[in-house]
Amino acid sequence: MPSGKALSAGDEAARQGRWLGFPPASEELIAAMEERLGRRMPPSYREFLKVSDGWRHAGGFVSLLAGTTDAHWHDNESGLAEMFEEYQDEDAGPEERQEADIWRRGLQLDVESDITYVLLDPEDVGEDGEWAVYTWASWRAEAPERYTSFYEFMRDMFREFHSLHAPPADEAPVFANDTTREMDAVVEQARLDALRGDWERAVKALDEARAYGRPRATGLGDQIRRLLGQTYTLYFQDLVTDPQYAPELLPVLVAEHAEHSYRDDSTLMFHLRGADEELVSLAYATLEQVRDGTYRYRAAGPFGEAVERAREQARRADTGAAWNTLRDALPLWEPLGPDHLAPLGWVADPLLRPLLTPERGRELLSIPRGRENG
Repeated sequence: MPSGKALSAGDEAARQGRWLGFPPASEELIAAMEERLGRRMPPSYREFLKVSDGWRHAGGFVSLLAGTTDAHWHDNESGLAEMFEEYQDEDAGPEERQEADIWRRGLQLDVESDITYVLLDPEDVGEDGEWAVYTWASWRAEAPERYTSFYEFMRDMFREFHSLHAPPADEAPVFANDTTREMDAVVEQARLDALRGDWERAVKALDEARAYGRPRATGLGDQIRRLLGQTYTLYFQDLVTDPQYAPELLPVLVAEHAEHSYRDDSTLMFHLRGADEELVSLAYATLEQVRDGTYRYRAAGPFGEAVERAREQARRADTGAAWNTLRDALPLWEPLGPDHLAPLGWVADPLLRPLLTPERGRELLSIPRGRENG
């Protein structure tokens, strides 16, 4: 929990003790709860109660989660059953109608929240005896989110809690614990794995760290995804506005913007939040070059010399030779800094960009590079 704002007495005690839970519930308390509710609780919620009889701050929007005393049948207390039924089509099937009925049959676990409901569904039961969990908040304007079990729900809330308290990459951490330190170590190992050519392991680890909101994870993962041919929602977070990495990453961001913006450039500035005036000027100058087809990718050293040869081969329509030239020179490539995983600016070059395919991207990512090619 961050300590930068006034906390309640309970939250302050939790912060001091570094424990958001409560004392465990005895078997007698759990049995009394089950008798009151008329149902045996699902396995993972039951095990949770044996560890903590309730929980503070499950994720970012449920400040108090029920234990043995506060869990109760929702019984359409919110009136949401009628609302969800009203929005159903006339030909809605049994499954859709059953989903809307969650508000009548669900066990409510949220006690204090930001208009966020958490319901256990006694009729959506897996082979392992687990009840599905449904969460919904009106301000999200989305359908209820389903988790296969209370365990999966709490695991996601654990990630969300850390993600919402993660600092920007350029700020010192104000919230740190064993989990944040472990995830930061995961990011660093993933960076090394990516440079050594083990991109599949790296991207999986970076995705996990990103779910915890760890700085660097998104910017590193976006570099891998772009070379795999993905372009949607890739903004190289925290790196594209760093003058050290902008020469490589800014052209890629600008090229995607130019392709999809229809000359409405307001969204470009949204992804350059925090950039200084010089970098913003560079962004618009690069955008002009990309739009008129004059942008030319350049790199330093022997790899840069190979880029020039590849451009000439591509200009002569010898795309196979151009790709081979780039690929073979990759072990000679030097990163601009520790968080630079592969050459990327070339995919904004009008002559070199057509060389990239998902297969070639995987091939490139599999080659050890950046002093990790030994």
